[in-house]
Amino acid sequence: MKSSSRPDLSIVIPAYREERRLGSSLEELAVFLRTDELLKTTRVEVIVVAADAPDATHRVAQSKKQLFDDFTLLRPGPKVGKGRDVQYGMLRAHGKAVLFMDADLATPLRHLPQFYQAFLKGAPVVIAVRNLRKHHSSMIRRVVSNAGNILFRIAGGVWVEDSQCGFKLFSYEATQICFSKLSILGWGFDMEVLAIAKANKLKIKSYRVNDWRSVEDGTFVDGVVENSIKSLLELLFIARGRLSGRYRKR
Repeated sequence: MKSSSRPDLSIVIPAYREERRLGSSLEELAVFLRTDELLKTTRVEVIVVAADAPDATHRVAQSKKQLFDDFTLLRPGPKVGKGRDVQYGMLRAHGKAVLFMDADLATPLRHLPQFYQAFLKGAPVVIAVRNLRKHHSSMIRRVVSNAGNILFRIAGGVWVEDSQCGFKLFSYEATQICFSKLSILGWGFDMEVLAIAKANKLKIKSYRVNDWRSVEDGTFVDGVVENSIKSLLELLFIARGRLSGRYRKR
């Protein structure tokens, strides 16, 4: 794509088994992009990444194509993990800034212009952080999340309050660096992508999202215990990647 015709902003939405809510989410996004003072004058590319699923997610996505000036549905194949789907979309986006967000809109759309404005002011990586004490209803979820984030600060070298919120923006250049080196394709990909950004000295700006909401049967929800065990192994993998220099741009 020629630079003159590139979108200003790409929005990547991983959607696995999202038949029930994807349509309304895309409708809400379309209205927001048309009415927000900043984004209505911004050229936006919307990309839905739909892995193979036993429902009609991809058909729902395709049915909403006409709502957007620039819309792409990507089909990466059988389910691998959220990280694979996000990576697949991010590396195929053309925008000068590329943001991924969950199909359940757990992070309200009102934060989109805030993140894009931060990019316009020079931030290469912009992430949402939640108040985990407030938003995780069960004690075990709070303990696991807080422990995981402390361990990530040590293993990943990134001092952020919350690495897992599914609402992150990267400049095009940062996208290519971070997601081309991403190798964790499941639940822990957020941690690795921030470790890669840190290893390449990309400044990470964070915004507290106090109105983030936990959505019932939300996007890519799996077992807490199973994910915790996987995350511990992934943290060891990330620490090894940092020490070996594997994450640095050559």
